[in-house]
Amino acid sequence: MRTLVHIYRAILIVIPIVHAAQAQESLSMEMTLSETIELALKNNWGVRRSVENLDIASGELKQSADVFLPKVQLSQSFVSTNDPLTAFGFKLKQSAITLQDFIPESLNNPSSINNFSTSIEVQQPLINIDGIKQRKAANYAFNASLENLEWSQSLSVLQAKNLYFRLQLTNKQREVLEYSLETTQLNYKVTSDLESQGLVNRADLLKAKLRVTEIESQLLAAEFEYIRASGDLAHFLDLPSHSQIDPIDSIRIMDVPNDLLAVNQIPEARSDLKALSFQLLASDQLMKSSKTAYLPSLNLFGRYEWNDAELFGFGASNYLVGGKLQWDLFRGGNRMGQIRKATAQRNLAELAYQEKLSAGQRQLTQVQNEIRLAHKQLEVSELAVAQAEESYKIRNDRYQEGLEKTIDLLEAESTWMEKKLNKLKSLNQYQQLIFNLEVLLEEEIILK
Repeated sequence: MRTLVHIYRAILIVIPIVHAAQAQESLSMEMTLSETIELALKNNWGVRRSVENLDIASGELKQSADVFLPKVQLSQSFVSTNDPLTAFGFKLKQSAITLQDFIPESLNNPSSINNFSTSIEVQQPLINIDGIKQRKAANYAFNASLENLEWSQSLSVLQAKNLYFRLQLTNKQREVLEYSLETTQLNYKVTSDLESQGLVNRADLLKAKLRVTEIESQLLAAEFEYIRASGDLAHFLDLPSHSQIDPIDSIRIMDVPNDLLAVNQIPEARSDLKALSFQLLASDQLMKSSKTAYLPSLNLFGRYEWNDAELFGFGASNYLVGGKLQWDLFRGGNRMGQIRKATAQRNLAELAYQEKLSAGQRQLTQVQNEIRLAHKQLEVSELAVAQAEESYKIRNDRYQEGLEKTIDLLEAESTWMEKKLNKLKSLNQYQQLIFNLEVLLEEEIILK
């Protein structure tokens, strides 16, 4: 027994030294819950990924604008040739034809000619039904990404609250254990005095000492749990790995309005459901695009060109304008395959929406029931703490008068501490359920 006590004491001497060394390297910061949420919305990994996905959707939406906007291309090309037909054509383009160019010898064996061509070409889409459908699909996909970002932010707030209150819980557990340690140390002192007076035996003193050592061990475990909870929150907020966060806000009981517990349907305007709804609309447009791909398309084009024997010369110019009506009548099985694929993808999008809606409804009912149960369990735990505290006080008074056994006093103190820790766990569970309800309804519940 003494060996075990000495080992625990050695650990408790070394740990503060280690903590002191770590504190010099760690970055300690105090945070309120609102500050934690604000940082989560800015730094959290999931939110940042959603922002990048939104940028991708924005880029794809801009790309789809080519179904309306013209394409303009400026080019400069150089050709040198003595091909009879090409050389004569370049001379025509350069407006450099003379009578000597019609001599048979010049026509059959022309000298090498250089041609620099500068041109501006414009292509203007007019009618592209399938492209218009794809444009609408890209717009719906962008709106879906916006809603996904909002949903990611809601989940980030939920996780930030969970981690913050977990940190609060471990901090409160430390406080309970520290107070319990003070109590058990005081009991040990009283037991030691009684033992010196011959009122209790040596076994009772060792029991009291063992209880002190047990509390010291639990306090050490709580210290480690606090460090781990702080590290988890720092990682979630993308803070340096050596950061240590200390919560400023205290644990407060939150009351859920009865009307929220009476809600029997999740809002279809919830951001994740709206995202799936927009994805379904996008799939509809892509399906229609595949079905209208057989319709003809009409595009205009125009080109203005300068030709000269010198670089960037503008000796002669010409233009070309026209339109192109194109109708792909048959492309093997490609088009039928695209229609079938797009239809299946649209059906998958509808299934995903219906599944999410059904799962959300089930989760809402479950969380509401769990909140009712957790609230009742919280009331029970509060009464249990009050009863255990009163029982300990009575036994402690009787013990100091020599009317109570040491083992009974230690059991009463242990029960009191256990009930206080259970109350903290019940409170934490109650709060986490409320946070889940907030996300399910996308409605913030005010802290009292």
